[in-house]
Amino acid sequence: MSQPMPIEPEKLKPVLHEKIERMNGEQLTLVSQVLLQVEAEELADRLNEAFDQDREQGKLRRISELVKQFRAEHRYA
Repeated sequence: MSQPMPIEPEKLKPVLHEKIERMNGEQLTLVSQVLLQVEAEELADRLNEAFDQDREQGKLRRISELVKQFRAEHRYA
């Protein structure tokens, strides 16, 4: 199966807007879910990169110690 021709970014928005205007509720719900999934994956990637940087800088070494300290200072009833 051949790949569709890529559309220039400045021309893509109007094309997508037109397609969205023609969608029914079920299709809009599906598109919304796909966009949420894309956003979630992008956020997960950013978080992973940030944790990798923190790990490389040694910022995560004391987490278990800090959690123990917090729990000791904040006893629950």
